[in-house]
Parts: sequence; structure tokens; C-alpha cells
Amino acid sequence: MLVLGDATKDTKTVRYPRWNWKLTSRVDIRTLICMAINQAQLVDLLTEYRRQNWRGIQTPEWQRRIVQSIAEYQEPAVLRRIAPFWNLPSDPVILDLGSGVGNFVVACRNRGLRAFGVEPDRIGQNSGLTSLQIARKRLNESAFAGAVGEQLPFRENTFDLVVMDQVIEHVADQRRVLAEALRVLKLGGAIYVACPNYLRFYEPHYKLWLFPMMPKPIATWYLRLRGRDPVLLKQITYTTNWRVRKLLKICGVAGFIDLNCETLLARLITSQAADESWKRRHISRLANLPVVGKWVVKTISLHVRLREGGSEILAFKPAQK
Repeated sequence: MLVLGDATKDTKTVRYPRWNWKLTSRVDIRTLICMAINQAQLVDLLTEYRRQNWRGIQTPEWQRRIVQSIAEYQEPAVLRRIAPFWNLPSDPVILDLGSGVGNFVVACRNRGLRAFGVEPDRIGQNSGLTSLQIARKRLNESAFAGAVGEQLPFRENTFDLVVMDQVIEHVADQRRVLAEALRVLKLGGAIYVACPNYLRFYEPHYKLWLFPMMPKPIATWYLRLRGRDPVLLKQITYTTNWRVRKLLKICGVAGFIDLNCETLLARLITSQAADESWKRRHISRLANLPVVGKWVVKTISLHVRLREGGSEILAFKPAQK
């Protein structure tokens, strides 16, 4: 049984409703695939949600694209992304921290996986229709809880995998949220953290070019000049690859893998195909040299951290206390 509502004693008291979700070892996929709403209703809800919460933040065209992308989401892509680097245990329990409208949780449950979501729902304009309301309409079973990442309503050692996909930049206390994710993670479990890299000349929420780490007052003026509402900018914490790695180390992870860096290095170092660019083949040869190779690898890693549009890190909780 997965019990919610028991926060750690060393945190501030926040009262949440108590849930008792009974989880059997075998899940009837037929009941999970059945949605409480159909696809057309989902599109209508998403369209209205984006219109209310993201007005003035993104253009109508971007809103339409994003609604279409969300509605067409079928596969839990995060699981495919981490598969080459970590084996998900059999019969895992998964938490999507910052689950939004529930895409990842629904996709996991449609494959018979025990996935749950937590969503504070405080993004954008904070209007009447919320992402949590939409998520709860998508499944016949209770799978979503309204809570903040700074104090998760779960017991310790509950989940095998915690997913934080495009979430960490939206939280107020990043260190505390990561510490909470580790607390509810089982020994030897993994945390997947993905977020934008604010060392890049682009703001992915507004879909606009923006100088890296631009001071908020100047960025606010610039957004208003472009006809955008800066309300979301005030809710964002500028985050970089280095910052995520530093916070994970402070929280005491056993180790982590920079997925973007490892993927690029694997492609470069093993590159032998004739159709590869001459630059890639040249870098591949240099990276495999006895002495120079390690410095080439370090340079490539630095390049990825500076230029990559987003950070993707897989961190691990120690297997023993």
C-alpha cells in the first residue's frame, strides 16, 4: 500500500488531505486505459487551460502547437531516455513531481506501470481551470495529488524513480525540492531532472531570444516591449547545468549521469560511419588518443554544458544509508 499524507517531522507543518491508494502487484491495464474523458474533450480542456493560464506569455500559434503535442503524447519518453543508463526495477513505483496535465503518468499507467503525480498548479496566470483538474479527469483511478515539491505528502523510501521534467526552474526552493525527492526515493533509486539551460540565448517558455541570465527587471522590460506578460518570468528561477549538479551533490546523491553529455560523447567517440561529418570523425580520432583524449572529452563536456539548450541529469540515491 502507498500511503500519502505523512510528511517528515523536520519540515514545517502543511496539512494535506490523506489518501490511501491500494496498489496491487498486478495491474489491470484495461481499466487504466479507459479515460474519464475522450480525446476531443481533452483537446478542448487543454485549449481553454492554455488560453486562461498562458495568455500574454505565448502566442496563439505556439499555444495551438503545444496543445496538439500534449494531446498526441502516447509514450513515456523519459523511460526510453534513461533506459541505456539505468534499469528500471520490476513492478516499479514512479512519481512524476510536477505532473502538469498528467501526460507522463497517463502514458505509464496505460503500460501497466504504477505511476503517480504531484502538481502544485501555480504556473502562469493562476486562473480557474487548472492542470491538476485536467489530469484528474484523464484516469478513472486516483493518481494525482495537489502538493508542493518542498513538502511531499509521501513516506520515505516509497518510489523507485522520481521524474522532474521541466519542473526545477519553476520551484521556489530548488535545494529543498531535490532533498524531498531523495527522501521519498527508495535506496538505490533514481531521479531524472530535466530543465532549460539559462546560459543559452533563448527563453523556452516565452519562445523568445533572451540574453543568458538577464536580470529580471531588464528582462521584464524587454518582455513588455515585445508585448508579453512577465508574470511567468517572476515564477522562474534561472537554472543551469552546473547549478543542478551542485545542488544534487549538496543533497548527497551517490552519483549522477549527464545524459546530454554522455549521449554526445558516445556518438563522437564511436563515430566511424562514412556519412558522418569530417568534424565529427576528426573529434572521434582525437578523443581516442592516449594522452590528448581525456582533455578532448573534458572540452566537449564543457561545450555541452554551455551550449546545450537544456540539462538532463540522472542522479542516484545511495544503495545503503
